Amino acid sequence: MLWRHLWLVRAWSAAGLLSGTIFGTPAAAEPEGSTPGGEVVTKTVRVLEAKQSGELSLDVRGQGQDRVRVAIRNTSDKRLNVVLPPGLVASSALGQGRGGGGGGGFQSMGLGSVGNRAGGFGEFQNGTNEAGFRSVPVTPETPARAVTVPVGQTVELTVPSVCLNYGIRTPNARDRFELVDVEEYSPDPRVRKALRSLATYGTSQGTAQAVMWRVCNNLPFEFMAEQTTKVMNVHEIALAARFVSALDASSPTDLVDPAYLSEARVFVRVQGEGSLGDDARRLNTSLEGLRVLGLPVRVVSDEDLPKADAPALLVKAVLVGSQAGETRGRLFVSHANASGTWTPLGKTAFSEGSAASVLDGPGLARALEHALSSAFVTVKATKHSTNSTTLKVDNRLPFTLSGLTVKATGSSGTPPVSFPALGVGPARSATVSIEAPGASVDSVLLNGL
Repeated sequence: MLWRHLWLVRAWSAAGLLSGTIFGTPAAAEPEGSTPGGEVVTKTVRVLEAKQSGELSLDVRGQGQDRVRVAIRNTSDKRLNVVLPPGLVASSALGQGRGGGGGGGFQSMGLGSVGNRAGGFGEFQNGTNEAGFRSVPVTPETPARAVTVPVGQTVELTVPSVCLNYGIRTPNARDRFELVDVEEYSPDPRVRKALRSLATYGTSQGTAQAVMWRVCNNLPFEFMAEQTTKVMNVHEIALAARFVSALDASSPTDLVDPAYLSEARVFVRVQGEGSLGDDARRLNTSLEGLRVLGLPVRVVSDEDLPKADAPALLVKAVLVGSQAGETRGRLFVSHANASGTWTPLGKTAFSEGSAASVLDGPGLARALEHALSSAFVTVKATKHSTNSTTLKVDNRLPFTLSGLTVKATGSSGTPPVSFPALGVGPARSATVSIEAPGASVDSVLLNGL
């Protein structure tokens, strides 16, 4: 794809990319199947295996530099839950390992998830059962990947995608792809592992694009950073660079170890004014290994700045007051830039409903997380309708938001509302809808990507 053509089309629905367009016989005409009660038989299938067996047919076409249109027709006698697993490629004749990469033609595209919101890429499944990681294990039939297609009908999907052949023409609606697994598309294990990991763990589309240009086409990150484009920003390039380092350092498995993506991302130093010094030292020690914003804390015990690869956060928490039922403090937050230099990101205050003498590490971690979330991620009502409000989410953190929880305003006692698999990149915005007049940020979740 040429740089002069690199602008993102971000007009698809913020609620997901499944178009909901169904063609063919009406749903009421669907055969009853063979169950005794006359219920329609539903079968869960993986898309490529079902295509091979003749249970469905596919029409995959271009839709610009960041999306692919997939039409799935159910040709079987059962209702199908069609699973689109991570690691799918919409392959043109130019695909790596499938006819070379030069001499005209159009891009091949790596697919994200059918459920992605605008700007996101992948499933946002962490693939670990580690305590405190706040994730769900990856399984082949994760519901977010399944698309229900009634008998004899066609469902159209618009799936976020990234270009795999830098400098080649952008595909359009006249261009037909063949849907294949990345194992068939490329003989390069780095390409296979990179795409499958990004599509599993989830990130912003800009970060995913930077990774795949680097891995597939050896495009330097420095070159990407020099370009004037909306496809990716410098923070997403930094995330991509660290992902590629993790890719090359991880063991020979199908996915990058998520620990490579999350470790040494959040550093915390706790200090106390006056008589609060002893409590601060105790709390500083107790934070090691706990999680803030979904990432494990690495404690800093002295005044020396830690060495970290970008992106990373350094949080200096200063206890300034304590009384029965409250501990108050100030946070000074810095982030590591691409050159490894710590740069101020901002400051905010925090409080916790316990005296410092009884406050423990988990309690302080929760207080830090809430303060950081509400200071560096904001939501603002931009549109009101009869039953819902559209919120604009602004992300000032140097990581992609993999999840967001907000507290609705206008009704006391309303439970928090969570938006999983969000995919808002650093220095990016997105929109979500809530059935309330407004909301405030309660917490955010990061996965290191």
